[in-house]
Amino acid sequence: MTTEISHRFWKALLLPAALIALWAGLDAAGLTNARLFVSPARVAETFAADMADGSLPGATAATLARALTGWAIGGAAGLLAGVALGTSGVARGLFDPSIASLRQIALFAWIPLLSAWLGNGEAMKITLIALGAFFPMALAAQAGCQNVPQGWRELGRALELSPRARLTTIVLPAALPSILAGVELSMNVAWHGTFGAEYLIGTGYINGMGDGIGAYLAAAREYARMDRVLLGVLALSLIGVSLDRLIVSLSHKVVPWQTR
Repeated sequence: MTTEISHRFWKALLLPAALIALWAGLDAAGLTNARLFVSPARVAETFAADMADGSLPGATAATLARALTGWAIGGAAGLLAGVALGTSGVARGLFDPSIASLRQIALFAWIPLLSAWLGNGEAMKITLIALGAFFPMALAAQAGCQNVPQGWRELGRALELSPRARLTTIVLPAALPSILAGVELSMNVAWHGTFGAEYLIGTGYINGMGDGIGAYLAAAREYARMDRVLLGVLALSLIGVSLDRLIVSLSHKVVPWQTR
């Protein structure tokens, strides 16, 4: 198993390594525009400098804290709403049409309204991220609860289980794979929402510490620092992939019969 994981890891590095080699080769041949596409060596130098002065770690920590906070709030609310919608016909009749309509609104379209209500501070950003996490989590939890096999439901009734016991021993375990898929998707949307919140309404890159990777990228764009633009994009990609792999790994431990 360890050998298989190691093989997959090295195989996954082939394409990035080839792209970096191509990038370095084009730069060495003078075929790239230095103002738009800096050399790998320049990016590495900037990485070392920004790590040493705390710029990149500070931006990364701010983004991670914001993303995880918003995701936890939105995901928890989405889970509760999804379970309610998936197990109660009354709740579906009252709230399902409204939630389905709100889900069609693009995440960043909420910014003007939330900005008017909450200003452009941390509360607004967290709310935007939580909204992004809420809908996929609610949809997945609802689908999982509604798709419990009918035979299992009949078994619960035959055993005269209470509604609470049916929920905890039959419905939620059966819905768990769908809920875990919702956890992964909601984290993905929350991560994208975090970057958008920071980039579009961030307070900027202040005193070398920044206000997240989004603000780090916005400042890099303003000062035409393509090395920092590339660093910020790389950081977003690596952290996003790491979070996704972590959730998938935990999901495999919880529901090992699910393959990915």
